[in-house]
Amino acid sequence: MEFYEENCRKFSIPLWVAPLLHAASRLKSDRARRKRTYKLIQHKLFQQRLGCSIKEKLHPTYVYPLALKQLVRTVFPAEVCDYPDPSHAQVVLVTLEDLNGVRLLYQGEPFGTDTET
Repeated sequence: MEFYEENCRKFSIPLWVAPLLHAASRLKSDRARRKRTYKLIQHKLFQQRLGCSIKEKLHPTYVYPLALKQLVRTVFPAEVCDYPDPSHAQVVLVTLEDLNGVRLLYQGEPFGTDTET
């Protein structure tokens, strides 16, 4: 886990991404690990309704910042293919500010808040 946290700091990516990288590391190939990492990040962003309204049921297509792509490719380097970013109407360009703004929920409460009064 330390390895993933260190790389997140190196690329200025929020530390909530490190456990997702760790979870994906259990898969067999780097290609599958990258795919799983992006899917887990997409799930977190969709939970926050980033780029879509509450009424929309369709998931938008997220285009991640270059720093995040470089992080994932550094951690899982084998068989990297550089596909062009999509440009259709459902594309949401994710910024580092968006990643930093993700609220992590722990048992219904924002992560890191004191619930005792």
